Amino acid sequence: MIALTMLALTGWLVVAQGEEKISFNQHVRPILAKHCFACHGFDEQAREGDLQLDDRAAAIDAGAIMPGAPEQSELIARVVTDDADSIMPPADSGDALTTQEIEILRRWIREGAGYQQHWAFHPSRRPSTSQAGANQSPHAIDWFVNERLKAAGLTANEPADRITQLRRVSLDLTGLPPTEKQIQAYLADDSEKAYERLVDELLASDAYGEHWARPWLDLARYADTKGYEKDRPRIIWRYRDWVIDALNQDMPFDQFTIEQLAGDLLADPTPDQILATAFHRNTMENDEGGTDDEEFRVAAVKDRVDTTIQVWMGLTMGCAKCHSHKYDPISQQDYYRLYAFFNQTEDADRQQPIVPTPTKQQQQQQQSLETELQTLQAELQRLPEGYTEAWQSWKKQFDDQPLWVALKGPQLESEQQLTLEQDAEGVLHVQQELPEKDTWSLTLALPADQEVTALRLETLPKPKSTKWQDPNVVINELQAELITPDGQSQRLKLVRPRADFSQRNWEVPKAIDGDPKTGWAFSPNAAKPHAAIFDFEKAIKPTAGSQLRLKIVQQYGIGLVLRDFKVSVSSYASDWLLAEIHPQANLKRLFQRTVYEPTIKLHQRIESTRKQITALNQSIPKTPIMRELPETRRRETKIHVRGNFLDRGDVVSGAIPSAFGTLPAEAPQNRLGVAQWLVSPKNPLTARVAVNRVWAQLFGIGLVETEEDFGTQGTLPSHPKLLDWLAVEFRDNGWSQKQLLKTIVLSDTYRQSAVTSAAKIAADPRNRLYSRGPRFRLSAEEVRDQALAVSGLLTERLGGPSVMPPQPDGVWKSTYSGEQWRNATDDNRYRRGLYTYKKRTSPYPAMLTFDAGSGEVCQIRRIRTNTPLQALVTLNDTVYLEAAGALAKHMQAAGETPREQIAHGFSRVLIRPAQAIELDRLLMVYEQFADLYKDQPEQAKRFLKSAGLEDGDPRLVAVANVLLNLDETLTKP
Repeated sequence: MIALTMLALTGWLVVAQGEEKISFNQHVRPILAKHCFACHGFDEQAREGDLQLDDRAAAIDAGAIMPGAPEQSELIARVVTDDADSIMPPADSGDALTTQEIEILRRWIREGAGYQQHWAFHPSRRPSTSQAGANQSPHAIDWFVNERLKAAGLTANEPADRITQLRRVSLDLTGLPPTEKQIQAYLADDSEKAYERLVDELLASDAYGEHWARPWLDLARYADTKGYEKDRPRIIWRYRDWVIDALNQDMPFDQFTIEQLAGDLLADPTPDQILATAFHRNTMENDEGGTDDEEFRVAAVKDRVDTTIQVWMGLTMGCAKCHSHKYDPISQQDYYRLYAFFNQTEDADRQQPIVPTPTKQQQQQQQSLETELQTLQAELQRLPEGYTEAWQSWKKQFDDQPLWVALKGPQLESEQQLTLEQDAEGVLHVQQELPEKDTWSLTLALPADQEVTALRLETLPKPKSTKWQDPNVVINELQAELITPDGQSQRLKLVRPRADFSQRNWEVPKAIDGDPKTGWAFSPNAAKPHAAIFDFEKAIKPTAGSQLRLKIVQQYGIGLVLRDFKVSVSSYASDWLLAEIHPQANLKRLFQRTVYEPTIKLHQRIESTRKQITALNQSIPKTPIMRELPETRRRETKIHVRGNFLDRGDVVSGAIPSAFGTLPAEAPQNRLGVAQWLVSPKNPLTARVAVNRVWAQLFGIGLVETEEDFGTQGTLPSHPKLLDWLAVEFRDNGWSQKQLLKTIVLSDTYRQSAVTSAAKIAADPRNRLYSRGPRFRLSAEEVRDQALAVSGLLTERLGGPSVMPPQPDGVWKSTYSGEQWRNATDDNRYRRGLYTYKKRTSPYPAMLTFDAGSGEVCQIRRIRTNTPLQALVTLNDTVYLEAAGALAKHMQAAGETPREQIAHGFSRVLIRPAQAIELDRLLMVYEQFADLYKDQPEQAKRFLKSAGLEDGDPRLVAVANVLLNLDETLTKP
């Protein structure tokens, strides 16, 4: 029975008994593919002896096969001969057919040597069943599985207990353990629909899209850097968020496909549809100096061709870039004809084209600000007209009382004996050559019976003929006092200094700060006039004969002394007095502020809104996307001889591989047409490949184990009828991944217990017949996310830029770039693993250790490994120690005794209650650590610190660490 089962698993039947006719696809093709097709297959250039065994007519014409007569067939003669020069495969190849394989070939030829098209190239059709209702989901899954189990003499397990089903389906659908609320609600619901309601809730959560985005991002070769030697950063996280959002919306897989491959070619594409095309901008770019952009553009295009066919059709088309495929009917011409469709995009190993890709929040902010701007502009348009007339009328008031009145009657006391003259405009002119430095006491007559509120000092450019070359002026200190007619003096305090311009580090407030080493200056604009205004702290009311005395300290040196200047005062309020050089402009602005204040406020608000829009636009991430070249710049595509892009052969035009027909005449002859063909009912592979990938995520191995290869070198499906039933269900019911998942997880096959027996393991060691529930280690991200979730540390925030949780020092080193890994210190430290920054040349080590990829190439499936390094990560990595510390705090607060505390931690991690024997063993661990830390208190402190704790019970932290490292914790139940 065991031997029979193993043969059935590999696609063979026991043929010696002669009970079943030989199937070419099931029995013969695997033999020929394994031993013969490399030299006698589809690749004409590699074909030996002009013998082609993948084609029946060619094989018969060559005499290799004589239907009905195996002993007269050269194929049989060559595989059984003892002649070392004639035997096939050649004696020096190290390859040979088994006795059973030879017998299968004999029987096949005796039965007529019939050929079949490869199973995966047949269109998917809903298989019929003999059981009433078996086609109704999810029962059809169980019917197909039980049919195989019965043939193998096995039976399925009983359903797993409710707690196990709860934890299993939660991890599978969201990548996270169930929440306390979900646990309580599920256990309290004893109806038949309780499990289905749970499934619906999990599928509706945001965590669903995050979890299922992970395998898709592996396919998309997603990373946060460009790859190759410099491996510089690339802003592409908005594509990752698009995938999450599309999955959460349950975007139909056909639409999901079209938007990623050709969203830019849709009629009037939305920003999100253009963003989706970043799928193929995940290709690497080489920033190294001296590289040939065309070489790496070509490499990127080939990567897109290979990835497209592998992701959607599960075929290894990349072989055909150098030669026709040795095993599958894909010629080199087929490869470059498909390549022609992808060869017409703008990118050329450079970051361009990139487009702004705002988040939903940023889109809302943009819309809000644009609406506000439109409202303000409309309000501005409604303000009253007649501005010019109002201005002319208003400014007449300054005919009687000017805004500024120049002070006259200067009396100067100068340390350097300078004298002044004043012209009719009130401008003061120094009459001598300027000294190196000077200090002045300048007395000027004040207007009588007029309140004075402010002082204005206006400087004019110095003549270029002066002795000193520097045109600047430095006013180190400016002091003012009021001189009454009877000769009494009163110190006046100057406040609110303002100037039209100030030199850096020589701002106008420093002219009145009391420090003679500072002051006001205006380089590098010293060749222009400038004005400074100082308000009097209290308005003064001079009488006839009152004077203003100014002390002007100018001690900087090198002739930075006033030459031509004016001193004026004003009686207007401070808000009216602007530091404007041109009085007319001053008056205009003053008019706008006083008479047309709404205009100014609106202008200010409009300007502020525009600045906010500009700042927001600058913060929006810009993502590389696909964009087609204009017709005038279309590239000519030629076959690359032996794959060398410099050795061009025949010109080819765009087409799909000939083995799969042609694009419909009405289909666009571009990437959009390719995408539509991939998801059309005529394509035999896309639906099969997609459902197989989902099945593999749930059961650990796909119905076709080689997810990356549905070709003749791939494994046969373990349940071909089930595969086709799922594919047709998926395709014909709206391409809904959520519905597909619900169908599978509601089946008895999925919900059965994973407990097994020695007999079942012997008969079905890898559970390929599904005689028990799926049980295998969680993915890298799930291991991390689960630890954070059960400890209460997980930051559940959807999307956003990639984050840098702690990783060991020295891991992230780049030869040429100056980028550094900066450990997050905020809540980004505890984001889901999906958001961890991925540097292609130095991926996050904890993820890499658990079989995550680097993003350099399309990763169809992660091959699970089991290494000591994985235990070292979960026992010692910062995130797991901090999770243990946080979990220990919950445990300590949950009970009075260590046993109660440990029991709480156990159920928090594994959902189920601990058995007495399990608690006994964990208490032994607790006591062992008690002895250790009692003798080594400093080590206990260091251990607590590494767990993110200042104080606490290190024994509980140690037990919590053990709980997070249990085999049951790290394994899907």
